[in-house]
Amino acid sequence: MPQTVVVGLDGSDESIRALRWAANQVKEVGGIVHAAMVWHQPVQFGYRMPTPDAELEQRARKSLDAAVDRIKAEFPSVDLRARLIRGHVVDEMVGLSKQADLLVVGNKGHGAFTGMMVGSVALKLVHHAACPVVVVR
Repeated sequence: MPQTVVVGLDGSDESIRALRWAANQVKEVGGIVHAAMVWHQPVQFGYRMPTPDAELEQRARKSLDAAVDRIKAEFPSVDLRARLIRGHVVDEMVGLSKQADLLVVGNKGHGAFTGMMVGSVALKLVHHAACPVVVVR
């Protein structure tokens, strides 16, 4: 039975390495890769940031498409699908993990503290995902 592999993307080099790892895994064992990017309106000090939702969504779409196109060029035989989702990244990725055989994330992404070995999102997913999680370094 083909694997369903969900990869969390945030535009960082680490997340692109995770997508590459997942594409290679699916190339070897078969399946589908869902490259998922979750976006939201950031809140700072209790106030929404002034960037319009449409602009944030467009930035996320551009970043997602660039990552997927890059990896599709390297793995043309892999069924790689882009998914753009609005929500909270941990909640959405945990939800997707319920429909996946494997969840793949980078070891740290945007916003990680210097020196952290595993980012806070990756750590939360390891603890809360409904399927096995691979953290790609």
